[in-house]
Amino acid sequence: MEDDEKTKPRLEIGHVLFVDIVGYSKLLTDEQSEALQELNQIVRNTEAVREAEAAGQLIILPTGDGMALVFTGSVEGPAECALEVSQALRAQPSLPVRMGIHSGPVRYVMDANARENISGVGINVARRVMDCGDAGHILVSKRFADDLAQHRRWHRYLHELGDVEVKHGVVVSLVNLYAETIGNPAPPACVAGVRRTEPAATTRKGLSPVVRAIFIIGALLLVLAIVSVIFAPAIMRSVDKNRATSAPQPSATASPSLSDAIQNMVKQRITDELQKGFSGKSNAPTPRVAPTPRSQPTPPPPP
Repeated sequence: MEDDEKTKPRLEIGHVLFVDIVGYSKLLTDEQSEALQELNQIVRNTEAVREAEAAGQLIILPTGDGMALVFTGSVEGPAECALEVSQALRAQPSLPVRMGIHSGPVRYVMDANARENISGVGINVARRVMDCGDAGHILVSKRFADDLAQHRRWHRYLHELGDVEVKHGVVVSLVNLYAETIGNPAPPACVAGVRRTEPAATTRKGLSPVVRAIFIIGALLLVLAIVSVIFAPAIMRSVDKNRATSAPQPSATASPSLSDAIQNMVKQRITDELQKGFSGKSNAPTPRVAPTPRSQPTPPPPP
């Protein structure tokens, strides 16, 4: 029973800080060794690492191009370490480094060398968070940021970025940790690129062709109405101007006298009345004359 308890993996919550060198694979072999040695020295000289190691609350795992630091004590441990590393790297800009932090379940296991090692979802997610960053970034998961926000001093460092889809379709919520001289305030490329996701509730289906046509017609009518309102005064002024120029100019001859005007009106009225009379007669029905009755023969006298 005791042997089973010793071999059974221990499971607990770990606060994982992932660190790697950006562009490590492009370096020459000698440059890779020098860069790793320089990074190891910077990390191990931080106060957060020294205190956690002294308390037996830290495991450091090499990852080839960097390392993973699993803090099992205070949630502030990896954040403190990241700040110290970022400050130290300001004096060494030739070493581009990015960092990612997440809190999650980890388990202690025995590796192939019969030494205690650590693995688990917490480490995997921390790696995915770090992979979203560019040189200088300190990205943390929303879960870790919520725990860190319980301490007031960290509020000014936390800046939410939103949800990002990472490897295997996993979606993580990212928070950028930075201040005036700490971290990288610029949004990482993965957030500004196509991998950024939106909540499912905001996903909209495309409009049908009929609805789209109605919207287009409505928009055109609205534009036409606006144009009409804007240019109507100018159009009316142009029309009035054209009418004024096309109107006949008054004759230079003297206008007819008042008596002549009256005579013309009387003549016209008489002419109209005559025309009406003639037209009335021509349209009147011709009277029918009753036929003359024929004389009846006189009957003969009676005998």
